[in-house]
Amino acid sequence: MLLLSSLALAATVAVLPLERGAGGETYEGLGRALAGMVTSDLAAAPGLTLVERTQLDAVLAEIELGKGGFIDPNTAQKLGKGVGAEFVVLGGYSVLGEQFLLDARLVSVATGAVVRAADAHGTVATFTAVEKELVTALLSGLDVSLAEDARMRLLASVPTKNFDAFAAYSVGMERQSEGKVDEAKAAFGQALLTDPAFAAAKDALGGLRMSLDKQVADQKRAKDKRRTEILDKILATFPVPTNAKDKQQQAGFALRLMALQQLGLDCQRQEEMLRYLDVVGWKLAQDRAGYDRLVKEATKLAVDVGYSPDEKADPQGHREVEFRVQTDAAPLFSSVGRYFYNFPTVLVDVPSSSDLVASMARCLAPGEQVGELGRYAELVKAHGLSAEVPWSDKPALGERFEWSAIAVRARNAGVDAAMSARIQALIAGYSGNTYESMLMSAGQIAAYGVMVERGRVAKLGFRDATLADAFDALATQDPNRLRLDNPMCATLAPRKQAFARAVQPRYYHSSVGTIAPLRDLGCFTSTEARFATPQAAVDWVATAPSRARVENATACASAFEQLPVNVNGLSYDGKPPPMDADRADRTLAWYYGNLVLPLCVTDPITGAPGATPPG
Repeated sequence: MLLLSSLALAATVAVLPLERGAGGETYEGLGRALAGMVTSDLAAAPGLTLVERTQLDAVLAEIELGKGGFIDPNTAQKLGKGVGAEFVVLGGYSVLGEQFLLDARLVSVATGAVVRAADAHGTVATFTAVEKELVTALLSGLDVSLAEDARMRLLASVPTKNFDAFAAYSVGMERQSEGKVDEAKAAFGQALLTDPAFAAAKDALGGLRMSLDKQVADQKRAKDKRRTEILDKILATFPVPTNAKDKQQQAGFALRLMALQQLGLDCQRQEEMLRYLDVVGWKLAQDRAGYDRLVKEATKLAVDVGYSPDEKADPQGHREVEFRVQTDAAPLFSSVGRYFYNFPTVLVDVPSSSDLVASMARCLAPGEQVGELGRYAELVKAHGLSAEVPWSDKPALGERFEWSAIAVRARNAGVDAAMSARIQALIAGYSGNTYESMLMSAGQIAAYGVMVERGRVAKLGFRDATLADAFDALATQDPNRLRLDNPMCATLAPRKQAFARAVQPRYYHSSVGTIAPLRDLGCFTSTEARFATPQAAVDWVATAPSRARVENATACASAFEQLPVNVNGLSYDGKPPPMDADRADRTLAWYYGNLVLPLCVTDPITGAPGATPPG
């Protein structure tokens, strides 16, 4: 049971976006998402009504506070009256390294008095617990006492436990509020890729997807009005077939798929392809003669409705429409294999492909694609088609889906050791096969994925956002984030300023020679020094063989052969350089780039497999 006093009875509460306190610009948009969490948790208390975000945003914009700036109790009182609230919650957040802090004040709209002030702190890894602590304090300010079962439900209700996913989601919310749909979609997609179970990010993507799809189509229509009028007429004339044996319906649908592809309506195209698959029981194999008849009939239907893109070159438009039907619609009908997965075009060239997986890839965010491929695999399995080998050749349909999932992960999240081994096993199975060269191309993409994964800042003991903050500190030479009074740091940090300004922090490999050595030498105020002196850093690198990973011995042999030269630091004249900051920096940079990232050693600070990650 949840008890409410007369103070909170039927109270209406508005939660303002929290203001950024200490912390890098990376977290500037976190306040809106945090306010959303607080709002959701307070709304679970019976008797409390929370002001909707859209209503609050409208009033914020009206009084020109939507972009931030300090909001005092008097301003909060004015805003509360504008949205009909009796109480307003305002506060801030700070991110200092791995530390996470929240503070809030509960303001009475009637009096302007602060009814309750509260704060909570912890780490970014426990940010949800910090938010729950703050909400509990705010409820006490409203004289709301939660029974044990209600309190447990509150603690269990979290959108995501992954701080990086939440930070990306917050960026998406900011970009969406600014009308930057493409950027918002990318940010929500990154959140979902980081945490595939993040329901709020998935819902946000769903809400944006159709509007973005329509926006692209509208742009195409505006660019070529006459042509798109014909494409729209095709969509109006030929529906998704309801009879698997009706050849006329099939021809019309081939034409419809072409139009959807040309208009850029990939999400709609994907859904309609799935609906048709359901009609035909996922069985689409056709002989060559049947396929040729289909293209000819679709071409005739297109000309009948006026499709004639170039009247001078082809008065009836046959050549163009036949080409378009073959390239944009043929993958559905040429064979069951081409429809499921036109291998390897989706793996290497999504924009130019037109099969189901390509349409899906252009529609869904990477974080959603792996789950969708799993759904396809289950449907294929249910129809007994997993082992079917299209075109009397490898790979089978089940493996095609597996390659698709590998491609998604390689492009967006990297490939771990187990997946790398599976890739090599798959490629080895096609030796001498006509697909061997295609699979080797797939292997190259997978190898790139391995490089991305090895280069991720997690292998260096960094979070994504922390790395971006470190680059910003270097670019600005911020004395609050850099220990410039340290002689080693005072030597190294200014030399890296120009590079930090120019580089994109998400090029993870650039962190190897720039950020990691400075972190180890204690140049960032958010972390303690790993090595007190240049000698200690060089000595640690010299002991790398004791941390060698046996499973990678062959691949890493050359790097270990180079180790003595890099530890000794021989210069061009054959004389060892002085044991100073420059030598420590160069040695550490080589160590991370040649031994840590390629997984040649286990290093406790990097979180590499088998290591104990830093606290």
